[in-house]
Amino acid sequence: MLQDLDSLAERIRQLVGLTRQLQAERTSLQARVRQVEQEIAGLKDQRAGEHKEFTLMSERIARHSQEIEDVQSEAQAARGALDRQLLEQQAQSEALRLRAEHSEANCQRLRSVAGGAQQQIDLILMRLPGAE
Repeated sequence: MLQDLDSLAERIRQLVGLTRQLQAERTSLQARVRQVEQEIAGLKDQRAGEHKEFTLMSERIARHSQEIEDVQSEAQAARGALDRQLLEQQAQSEALRLRAEHSEANCQRLRSVAGGAQQQIDLILMRLPGAE
């Protein structure tokens, strides 16, 4: 009977040792669970921050895209206006060139007529009595 009690006491000691070991492992696992939970919370915060940053960047990209479109529209409108103005200036330049050519032709014709008139006046003056 004593032997049975000794055997039972030994088994109880082993059970107590295993229980303590299990409690230590449980404590260690609980600490590890808390650490993992903190890491998860940190990652969630990081993800939320990155999502917020992504949203802000998306908004900035959309705003910049709209600004680029607006500037391109303005540039195209300005280009159109400048092209029209260029055509108008070219047309005016051509009209002025034609007027200048016409004026130059008239001037040449008037010089020719004036030269002829001057010759006729000289001839008339030479025929007058007392002309030298």
